Amino acid sequence: MYQMFVCEAATGANETETEQHCECLNECEVKSFSTAISSGKLSPNVILEDIPASSDIPDRYITALETRHRVVESHLIKALSRLNAAIVAHEKMRFRVNTDIIDAGTSWPTQLSKLFTNFDRMLRGHVADCYAALEILTDVYWEHVDYLVTGLTSMLERLDSETAEVHMVLLVARSPDSYNLVDRLAVLKDRNDDAWMMAKDFEGMLLAEAMKSKRQWHYFPNPLLVDGCGSTFRDLTDSLDWQWFWLYEFIPMLNGSSTVPPVNQSVFTDMAGLRAIIVATKECLLSYKEELNAFRDQLDDVATVEEAEFSYDPPTTAMLKFNMAGLWLISLGHQYVQGFSTKRRLAEDLHSNGSEVVNIAEQLYSDIELSLFTKVTSELDTLQGDIVTFYRSLLQQVTTIQRYMYANDTSLEQLMRGLSIWRMPIVNYQKSQVLRLRFDVMQNVNAFYVCRKFKCK
Repeated sequence: MYQMFVCEAATGANETETEQHCECLNECEVKSFSTAISSGKLSPNVILEDIPASSDIPDRYITALETRHRVVESHLIKALSRLNAAIVAHEKMRFRVNTDIIDAGTSWPTQLSKLFTNFDRMLRGHVADCYAALEILTDVYWEHVDYLVTGLTSMLERLDSETAEVHMVLLVARSPDSYNLVDRLAVLKDRNDDAWMMAKDFEGMLLAEAMKSKRQWHYFPNPLLVDGCGSTFRDLTDSLDWQWFWLYEFIPMLNGSSTVPPVNQSVFTDMAGLRAIIVATKECLLSYKEELNAFRDQLDDVATVEEAEFSYDPPTTAMLKFNMAGLWLISLGHQYVQGFSTKRRLAEDLHSNGSEVVNIAEQLYSDIELSLFTKVTSELDTLQGDIVTFYRSLLQQVTTIQRYMYANDTSLEQLMRGLSIWRMPIVNYQKSQVLRLRFDVMQNVNAFYVCRKFKCK
């Protein structure tokens, strides 16, 4: 504490003796007064009014009062604690944003870019594995199965065509010689015989080829194992049997006859039924080849997609303002600690500019929220959708192809289980740390803003 003025009366009637007892010019000023002056006129306000306006004593006086009040320990500790907490929170947020958002070596965008790249590489690696599996399936099919399927399909197509022609001619022919009816029936009978014998031998020939395969039954398809194709194939042989017997009985009836015997409508119905069964059988025979083509098309679609990338432009402008606000806070603290600023001046500065520090922190976080977090959410949603769609389609396609394999052949299934998709990575991406630091800055700066004179309880 200090003493500002000390006035003592002299022994003379109208003489006054003034002594200076202050140790610092910033704390007192010597002035003579009449001994008859009242004590009320010695108040600080009266003395300040009496001092010329050009004097710097008022500023020195206020500084002296602030200096005296600063030494109150509880006020000093509270002020410094709040100011330091704001500076520390601001520095933590700056460090976290620099580390996690801006710095190319440690930032989340860099890690996200690596994540997207790794996902893309994983996906393309699995596509390459699937191409390898597809090549095995294709090789086995073309070496051992395709010639059987193509041969039988061609016979059935010719039989279908011949059956349709005979059906049409029987409706309009007036004699056996009309439209070469006899010759057409003979050709139809031959086609029917060929198709029937090939259909009877088809599965046996498949088994023989499976035993000859260097892969020993593995990856070997049987087109008749799916979607009721076995039943369709049996219906085919039954219909071929019926048509053979009808032709066997009908053709001799034309020998020596000048007219065509009437044909029962049920014959034409059975002919139409045979042709429908031929169409269904061809679909069964060709379905495996179509599945292989669909598998290849699926892989080609993924393989031609451009490599996934993640790019992000850091909020450099907002970060520059944020750093300047942090330097301002630090400068404010230094001035106060070193005695260049009073509590009142500190409170006024924070009242005027403290909200701007909070606004700048808000703006920085908002920029990060919009430019990074929102983009990350969108990109990850898109990536997740693409990955889920691909692997779901992949597994469905493989499951479909697996149905064509013999019951004891799980080679394709085991090959697909070797893909690392069975150990898909989990992304744990959080933004709570930046969010928390941002509110720490706001909380501590707002403490100054509300408690203008540092009398917060």
